[in-house]
Amino acid sequence: MSFSESYKSYIKAARKATQFGSNLKTMAQLEPFLGWLFKHWWHVDMQGIERLPHEGPALIIGNTAGIIPWPGLMLAYALMCQKTFPRRVNILCELGWIEDERIHHLARELGFVPWSADNAKKLFAQGELVAVFPEGIQGAVKPFAERYRLREFDWTRILPALEENVKIFPMATLGCDESFPIIANLEGLARVLEIPAFPVTPFMPLLPFPFNMASLPGHWKMRIQRPLEYQKVETRNERYETALSLSKELEGEVQAELNRLLRMRIKAL
Repeated sequence: MSFSESYKSYIKAARKATQFGSNLKTMAQLEPFLGWLFKHWWHVDMQGIERLPHEGPALIIGNTAGIIPWPGLMLAYALMCQKTFPRRVNILCELGWIEDERIHHLARELGFVPWSADNAKKLFAQGELVAVFPEGIQGAVKPFAERYRLREFDWTRILPALEENVKIFPMATLGCDESFPIIANLEGLARVLEIPAFPVTPFMPLLPFPFNMASLPGHWKMRIQRPLEYQKVETRNERYETALSLSKELEGEVQAELNRLLRMRIKAL
C-alpha cells in the first residue's frame, strides 16, 4: 500500500500535532523521494513492524550509520504506509550542531526532535512513538572495517522511557553501514569547525552539499524485535541502575540480531 493511498488514515492518526514542528505536508511532499530510497535504492526489507503498538507511547532503540539517522526515516516511511495503523514517529537526536536554519527547520518538519530527557517525556505524554539511536556520534562515524560492531549505548537515552514506564523495542538495521562507508573521521577539523564530527566518505567532502550526503545503494534488512521486559522502579538510584542494565541488554539484543542477519547473508552467498 502506497503512502498516497493511506494518506487520509495517516493524517487521522497523526492529527494531534506535537510541539516540535513536524509537518505532514512536508512528509507528503517528500514521500516520492523516501519511497524511492526505501524501495529502489536501499531495497529495505522491514519485518516486525506489527509488534509496535497501534496507539500510545513506545520507544524504538536502534543502530545507525552516517550523520543523519536514515534508518529512522525509513521507519517513518514504513509506518506512514501501514494500512491498519499508520503512525508518526519522532526521531530524537542531536540537532544543535546544524547552523543552517533552513536545514534545521526541514529536519524538524520531518520529525527530528532535539534530544533532551524533557522532550522525550513530553512526546511519551502525548502518546507518541519515539526512535533513538544511542550509539551517538561514535556509532555514526565508526570506520568501515568496524561496521556492525556496536558502540556502547548511552544509557541516559533509555532513562526517560524507564521513568515513564514505556515499552522499549530493539531495532536492528543491516546494510546501513555499507551504504555510508566511513574512511576517516577528522576530529581535529571537526573541533575547529565546532561540529560533532567530520567524516570522510567517498562523497564527503569531495562533493558539494547536498551531494556530499549521498550514499551507496544496498539491500537493507530492518528488524523490530520483541519489547524488553523490565520492572518499574521508584527510587532515582534504582532507575539509574536499571537504565544502565537495560541499555546493555538492548545493545546485546541489537548486536545479536545483526550477527544473525550477517550469518544468513553469508549462507546465502
